[in-house]
Amino acid sequence: MEYTYEGLQHPGEFILDDLLLVTSSGLEVDLVTSVMGLTLYEDLLSMTISGTIAIQDSINLPSYGPLIGQEYLYLKIRTPTFKDPSAIIDFSKNVFLVHTISKRQDIGNGVQGFVLNFVSQELVKNQRLKVVQSFTDPWSEIVLKLLTESKYLNTKKKIDIEATVGIKKFVAPNVRPMDLIVTGMKQAISEFKGEPTYLFYETLKGFNFRTLASLYNREEQLEYVISVPGTSVKESQSFGYRKPAGVIDVMDELQTVQSFEVVSNNDSITNYRTGMYGSKLLIHDIISKSYTTNTYNYHDNFADEAHIVGGVTANKAEFPLASALPITERGERVSDFPARTFMMPTSLTGGVDSQHTTQNNTNPYMAYDPHKWIQRRNSQMIQLENALQVNILVHGQTITNVGDKVILNLPYTASVDTKRKDKFDRLYRGPFLIKRIRHDFNMSVSPRKHQMYINLVKDSLEEELLAPEDNLEPSAEAFELNMYAYT
Repeated sequence: MEYTYEGLQHPGEFILDDLLLVTSSGLEVDLVTSVMGLTLYEDLLSMTISGTIAIQDSINLPSYGPLIGQEYLYLKIRTPTFKDPSAIIDFSKNVFLVHTISKRQDIGNGVQGFVLNFVSQELVKNQRLKVVQSFTDPWSEIVLKLLTESKYLNTKKKIDIEATVGIKKFVAPNVRPMDLIVTGMKQAISEFKGEPTYLFYETLKGFNFRTLASLYNREEQLEYVISVPGTSVKESQSFGYRKPAGVIDVMDELQTVQSFEVVSNNDSITNYRTGMYGSKLLIHDIISKSYTTNTYNYHDNFADEAHIVGGVTANKAEFPLASALPITERGERVSDFPARTFMMPTSLTGGVDSQHTTQNNTNPYMAYDPHKWIQRRNSQMIQLENALQVNILVHGQTITNVGDKVILNLPYTASVDTKRKDKFDRLYRGPFLIKRIRHDFNMSVSPRKHQMYINLVKDSLEEELLAPEDNLEPSAEAFELNMYAYT
């Protein structure tokens, strides 16, 4: 995508083209002049977009409207520089639905303030629909039907779906459409290398049903740098444009981190209990009356999984977040303890689904095969939630969304000379995945400002952690218990 440098005067600048509220009575209210702040939330682990809008009101709109949680919100925001349609936040046709009004209070001088809470209309539709239908399709086709068919969510937004393998025979037992999509998300296997790590989420560009591997296989979109804001005074060529030297480079300012916070670093207790390090799966076949056992080992399976540094096709060396340090005299690592056990049923005939047959008494459907997805998916989802995480605050723009890859290199900080030549932190450097974004549009300051609070996550390293064989987990020396008698 190529961007042109036109009209962007300062980092965080935005243009609010449309902000219209339509009440249940049909009253249309232009909120452009009364809005104080607008916040949009994107989350890789959330099915839809949500947001809030703070209003100052002098006409008692909650009563006059009235505002009862059944309003429509039309919204269109853009960054002046970016002319591509995909870089515009446009909900002027696929509108948001307001579901609650909160924090209503008197400000003074006949003015009150309140907050409207809104979500994507698909989430509201999901609350009033149930699916009672038999599906005979791959999971990717089932998801597409649930999103687009008029009797279900009927979305007109852009949809990005990664193809799944196998024909699934599934009878929806009176469940909501998105609950069924979540079921498919957990069980689906991708055509691309059998990846089981599907995610279902919405960005400001549309809906996505994709695997982590497909996200990791993208090119890095931006490179966020730790520097003093306002110091980008140089000739540069970012995003396909060139700007003269001697003035502040606004595009570079958009990639400058204003502040950061390291928020998470591998909770080993959680990793044991949830089965990220290791797990055992007991599968009971109700047809053959037999059972099988499958063991997942984080270190042994690491090379067969997609992670962010190496992606899938980049062929870059990458290493686990957990050290392969032997912690017992038998040489066992943290991943050699299957601390979580899964027990799942299946019904197989020749490796295919025995529960559903055709009129010709054949079994062409994909079976419920938990060994293909549950342990590996569980581990990688825990890594996504419990790996190396950083929160950064940056100037806002409308091209970046959750699911994008970016580069971030945190500085190596030490109060003494450690003789380390690398100026970046060995753990928090290189590619990161954007897991959450909070877009804050502040209209109460001049000039108006767009900021983004971004949560970044990383599940692999560029260099291997040392694991000396003689550094075993310490154990207390045996001691003799002495009993003392007191008189």
